[in-house]
This record gives sequence, C-alpha cells and structure tokens, in this order.
Amino acid sequence: MELKEEPVAPTLAHKLGNSSPACPHAQAEQATLFDARDYISGDQFKVVRCRNCQIAFTQPVPSPDAWSRYYPQAYHGAAGAKRFPAPVEWLQHQLYAARIRRMEKFNGGRPGRVLDIGCGRGFLLQEFRRRGWDVLGTEADDKAAGHAQRVLQLPVKVGVLETLELPAASFDTIVLWHVLEHLADPTQTLVEVHRLLRPGGTLLVGVPNFGSWEARLCQDKWFHLDVPRHLAHFTPASLERALEQAGLGLCGRSAFAPEYDVFSFVQSLLNRAGLRHNYLYNRLRGQGAKVLGNPNGQFAQLIGTLLIGAPLAVLSLPATLLAGLLGQGSVLTAFARKS
Repeated sequence: MELKEEPVAPTLAHKLGNSSPACPHAQAEQATLFDARDYISGDQFKVVRCRNCQIAFTQPVPSPDAWSRYYPQAYHGAAGAKRFPAPVEWLQHQLYAARIRRMEKFNGGRPGRVLDIGCGRGFLLQEFRRRGWDVLGTEADDKAAGHAQRVLQLPVKVGVLETLELPAASFDTIVLWHVLEHLADPTQTLVEVHRLLRPGGTLLVGVPNFGSWEARLCQDKWFHLDVPRHLAHFTPASLERALEQAGLGLCGRSAFAPEYDVFSFVQSLLNRAGLRHNYLYNRLRGQGAKVLGNPNGQFAQLIGTLLIGAPLAVLSLPATLLAGLLGQGSVLTAFARKS
C-alpha cells in the first residue's frame, strides 16, 4: 500500500507567522565570537552566533566543489579497515546498544523501523539490525557510504535527505548521530525528520556541546569545533529550541558520551597547550585514515604529547564525570518525540 504524504504539523515558527521554522540569521543579528583555523587545510574561518536563534555557525560555508579539500580521501577510512583502535570501536558498540535499548523503551519495548541519517560506517545501524529493527541509512555520497554498504551489507540510500523522497510518517525512530553539526541549515533537516516520523515517533540526536566548559575554555582549540566540517554549533538551549520549532518535543537529554568525553578533554587541552592541533587524534587513526602529514619536529610533538597527555588522561576521568553530572559534558545526547 502506498503511503500518502502528510502535511507538517504547525510549529512555533508557523504560529509566529513565519513560512519556515528556519531562522534567516540576518546579518544584523550575527555576532562574531572568534576566528578558527581548519587543522587539515590551514584555511581560516570564523564562528558567529545568531542572536535570534542562538545557534552558532561557521563562516564562510565552503562551496560545493571545495569540500574535497576538507574531506581528504583518508577521512572516512577505507571500507573494511579500522578507523580507530579496537578498544575504542568496542566501547562504541556497547554504548550504541545501550542507546538503542532506550529507544526501544520509547517504542513500547519492541523494535520498529529506523532511519539513520548520515549513518557513516554503519556501526550504529548494524546494532539496530542485530536487535531486530527494520533499518535504512542515508549518506551524502558513495565514498562515505562504502563501509556500511559493502562491508556491513546495510541498505543505505545516497543523496541529500530532502531529495530522497522517503514516504511521510514511515519511521518509528530516526537517528541524527553527530550529523546536525555538519549541516548549513540544520533546522530544515529537523522539519523533514518531523515529516518522516510516525505520530509518537522518536528522534535520537547527538551533537557537540558548544555550551560546555571545555568549549568555552578552549574556543578555537576545542577538539569538537572542527571547522569547516562542523557548520552549526549547539548549546543545550539552542538545540532544544530548534527541536521545538520543528514540532519535536524534548523527552530526555544527557551530557554523558564516554566514547567522546575523555578523549575530547585530553585532545582539547593538548591543543590549548600549543601542540600541533589534533596531533594525538591523527596518531590514533588507522594507518589508512590519517589526515595529517608528518611535520618537522614530529619527535618533539610526540614527546610533548606523551608528557602532557599522560597526566591529562588521569585527570580526564573525574573531570568528565563531574562535567557530565552538571550538564557540561562535551557532547549532548537528546531524545525528542513527534507529538
């Protein structure tokens, strides 16, 4: 049976008389926060905040034909090859399973149909499938979808979400796991998520926490800033507002993401200390996934990373635990429901 399109329910923005919930980010409403440099290309950008919606943005947005400069061939890692050390990927799988169990509670304690937008290498979608969910993923291009499609044998559609013409109200759960920050217009994607969710359906969204202590202390040295790949930067308040304007009510939030928090703490402070930006991150990436060349003085970088990083690693455990308890973790995880 063919599913018919349903109109998007009125949102707060529609009630205020706007034709779209997307904020126009008028030039007069933008305040420059700081300058930032891409650690891969060396190109300069700036981070601005819209006083209206409170979302911060990277400017300028690269042109479509320039993105290969910021996503080198090794960025996604070769299909079938490990991108990170085995213990890190094992921890990811355990945490993915825990988040899926929570989604199942929202779904009446049973599996359903899930859409993972920007599914990347497909590990989260694979966990959904293992637990009996009917799964579908999307990715922007064939290169990004390669591992999920060819190695994990997952169904993945390639293209921009709004152009894939997926049926309305056809998913119980939608996942935006570290995807919104990559979008120049994240609010428009949330509107499409609302259209695709069944009534009562839930959204799992993860984004870096631009309002965290770590982000405020480190600013352009913050590991999760990652300009220009990250185009939108959310605080808890701006994320909740964006969800509400798209007709998605917040029903849970967490500032704990152990697979990100500890490393982000160490790498951000190493960056702040003046070592080569994201040097440790690049060292830990798989052999076919490194994005930085070998600089002059690499031995000094390695020694400095070890000497400073070791005590930071010990400090990171209590520091990130406290930050998470106080809602100041480096990553936000939110659960929202279509009413």
